[in-house]
Amino acid sequence: MFLFIVESPTKAKTISRILGKEFVVKATLGHIKDLPKKELGVDEKTLKPKYVYLKGKRKIVSDLRKLAKRSKAVFIGTDPDREGEAIAYFLKQDLMTTGADIKRVIFYEITERALREALDSAGDVNMDLVRSQFARRILDRLIGYTVSPILWRDLKVGNASAGRVQSPALRLVVDREKEIQSFKPKRYYYVKAILEKNGVRFEAVYDYRYENPSDAKYVADHIRDGLFIVSSVERKREKVAPPKPFITSSLQSEGSSRLGISPERIQIISQRLYEEGFITYPRTDSHRMNPKVAEGFLRFIEEEFGKEYVGRLRRFREKKTTQGAHECIRPTDLKRRPTHGEEVYDLILRRTLASLMADLLLERTVAKIEVTSPTLKRPLVMVAKGVRTVFEGWTRVYPYELQGKPLPEMAVGDQLKVVKVFVEEKVTQPPPRYTEGTLIKTLERIGIGRPSTYAVIVKTLKEREYIKVIRRTLQPTEKGILVAEFLKERFPILVDYDFTARMERELDEVEEGRKDWREVVRKLFKEVMAQGGLEPPTPRFSAGCSTN
Repeated sequence: MFLFIVESPTKAKTISRILGKEFVVKATLGHIKDLPKKELGVDEKTLKPKYVYLKGKRKIVSDLRKLAKRSKAVFIGTDPDREGEAIAYFLKQDLMTTGADIKRVIFYEITERALREALDSAGDVNMDLVRSQFARRILDRLIGYTVSPILWRDLKVGNASAGRVQSPALRLVVDREKEIQSFKPKRYYYVKAILEKNGVRFEAVYDYRYENPSDAKYVADHIRDGLFIVSSVERKREKVAPPKPFITSSLQSEGSSRLGISPERIQIISQRLYEEGFITYPRTDSHRMNPKVAEGFLRFIEEEFGKEYVGRLRRFREKKTTQGAHECIRPTDLKRRPTHGEEVYDLILRRTLASLMADLLLERTVAKIEVTSPTLKRPLVMVAKGVRTVFEGWTRVYPYELQGKPLPEMAVGDQLKVVKVFVEEKVTQPPPRYTEGTLIKTLERIGIGRPSTYAVIVKTLKEREYIKVIRRTLQPTEKGILVAEFLKERFPILVDYDFTARMERELDEVEEGRKDWREVVRKLFKEVMAQGGLEPPTPRFSAGCSTN
């Protein structure tokens, strides 16, 4: 027999069904080791971590050791990311003494093809990934254990914490709220007309912004009985490219805005869909799609909608930090449909198909209308804008909100019927509050967090009672504002967006094998400590650590 180890029972069940009786598939139920809960668990001078078994995991490891001794080979198939690699590392350490042949297998979808390819190319644990996970975990622990007690002492608030990623995310929400509170609305006015041609009504505007309503009213009164003659009509075709296929941040953001589901819940649902073999791995920052799989989707589009709807597989410029081996989030098989998480799966399916379909083709029309009146010193020009869909393209499967309506057919010299002339009052609006989706988009844009952490960031801010969700928008609590302002004053570097993004980049360099994880952690932690007026520990050589 062969032993195949994964994290979750759901994943184990799916893989067991695919690989058959030759494989015994077991689950670790997540991480097996972590830093201790009630102590720092890190030597501040050597940075040597103290990893301990999580509750109930000794028994699981013991059972796996017994199975490993009887196995021809052991395949560790934990998730293809830092967390999964750390689990694989600890499993290998624990099972090595059994004498078993231990191999690491990597796959991004749970299908027979992907699993067989992974088994054929089985290798070893990626120690750069492991060191990267250790670096992030230890840096987070050092910062949390150093700064959080200062929060408790100086602010006298319970359940408070500071973190490498959560703190700048909190600052975003708090700073936005301050912008909203300090915003002073300003009123302005436009002269508009409702016109009619061939029984179709449309709107035209005199494109001048009046600060004084009486000035706008003066113009409106003088053109009400004027002549409205079309002076020019310009039509222009415009192509709108399909959206990119989903990555973690865009799925969580779109799921939040379109379905009203929290990023945390989206992550849970998509993880289960992955583990049951319905979609590819849902924690990814790559838009890449397997060309062979894309061919199947393109054939489906032609059969289902017609040849004119078929687009192409596009290549996207990816960020330097993108995991190149990962794919976008897409269905694995169009013939299989889940019986749960249907809304999320359907969104992924539609986005995947849309990304491979033909462009949306629009026609935009701009009509200029000359207005003359005996009481006006000179004519003025009003503008009417319209848009119509020439070819729906990818919007056949993925909804797209078209801004505007078609204009009626008109030509230069046409006289238009005046239905109404009026003054429209407008008020400048404050910036909108973040939603869970737009916060994740912003974090990704400024380089804070990674696919595996977006949902956790929002969840942590809610659990700490730093923010609350009101009508789907994020609003900071008094506690959140207090903590954010304290950190900005005492540890400004910890809520500095550029510093946080630099931390992420340097930790990525550890993952790429270009930097020593201890040096990176020590340097970054020293910067945080120094700005907080704290004395960093003096480094010394480690007495030995298996992640060197």
